[in-house]
Amino acid sequence: MPPRVSRHEAISYLHEPRDMALVLTAISIVLAYFSPADAMPAMAPYHIQQIVLLPALGASLFSMNMRRASLPWPQYLLLVGFWFAVVMSVLSKFWLRNALNAFLIVGFLVCIYFLVFINAFTLTRIQVLCFVVTLCAVAMAVQGILAYHTGYLGDKLLNMKVTEGFVVYKRVCGLGVLHDPNDFAQFLLVGLTFLGVFWRKENGAGNVILLGLPSSILIYAMYLTFSRGVLFGVAVVAFVTVSRRIGAMASAILACVLVVLMLAVNFGGGREISIHESSAAGRIVAWGAGIAQLKHFPVFGAGFGQFTAYNDLTAHNSFVLCFAELGLFGYFFWLALILVTVLGLEGLTRIPVKGPQDVAFGRLVTTIRAALYGFLATAWFLSRTYTETLYILLALAAVLVHMRREACPWLSISMRRWVPATIALQTVSVAVFYLMVRLRSL
Repeated sequence: MPPRVSRHEAISYLHEPRDMALVLTAISIVLAYFSPADAMPAMAPYHIQQIVLLPALGASLFSMNMRRASLPWPQYLLLVGFWFAVVMSVLSKFWLRNALNAFLIVGFLVCIYFLVFINAFTLTRIQVLCFVVTLCAVAMAVQGILAYHTGYLGDKLLNMKVTEGFVVYKRVCGLGVLHDPNDFAQFLLVGLTFLGVFWRKENGAGNVILLGLPSSILIYAMYLTFSRGVLFGVAVVAFVTVSRRIGAMASAILACVLVVLMLAVNFGGGREISIHESSAAGRIVAWGAGIAQLKHFPVFGAGFGQFTAYNDLTAHNSFVLCFAELGLFGYFFWLALILVTVLGLEGLTRIPVKGPQDVAFGRLVTTIRAALYGFLATAWFLSRTYTETLYILLALAAVLVHMRREACPWLSISMRRWVPATIALQTVSVAVFYLMVRLRSL
């Protein structure tokens, strides 16, 4: 006779694939930021990210089948459509090798999205993944601070300009996809915002002890990036976090005061914030190049990764980069994915709080909503259309909506609503960029 298995052992066995899938997902996220190829170039030939990603997907799909879970609608359709649009943007030019590269690069983002969505199916699991992202941000922040003050890995973690032996500027950055100081500041802001997941109103002393140190590290590292765009991101995060408690007007005043204080302590490196400043002027020129690319390739765009083939600088705007490289076809799917997610998050804010579980759920909604809005605010100045952080945020938001979809009918958004809304948003956003370019050139 086969050995008898106790109920406790059976439950533990059933949970093992779920736990393994979550662990592999966390490792995949860490490797997305701490790429072995960048940290240790000798490891590049071993493709560790892909080696971890395949079993992570396998374990996640097995866990999903055990739970009889479903994928988020319409997000999964829009994400796959976006992936297809990326490949078509290159394939339409008959660049077969580039099409394969585009398929693999964006396929990694799609995998990260689904790994997060499939495995973050409880509030505790969402907290775990938020902790992983924040831990990555804190570790990178510590590295950046050490690089700035001691020269540790300065060749990799410092963006410097030296003229005739004098340092003109020195800004901290990360490795790999976060090597630009502005991109690094954006990621640190997301990590800082995620600390809100662990805030407890009734534990004031604990908040100061447990959250004070990592917050200070992240804020100081953000300061050392001297990024001006992150100022607007901080203002948006502050506004979104407190607006439902103290009202929109008071929140707007608080956000403005916060920006003034940050400018007073030299956040942004004392550089001018104006549309007439040279860097801002260069961005508007790049937006004009994006509009020109859309005119020449309106359906499938200039091609994934091809913006700089038509302009010396990148777009410095995630929306411009998307419609320039992917055309209106790809821009529709990308914009719709964001729009549907945002509408779902806003719907979650209408859920009444009836108990401790609702309080914990509301805290997660507020935190992820603030992080996503802060990311999108800074993405207005950065080319972050294809970054892992955006798809992690979108996936976490989709999980929260999926959790309450059955209990809250208003969270189900029909195609009759989001399709015309996306088309309208496409039209308005392109028109706004066109007008800004035209007005700047007058």
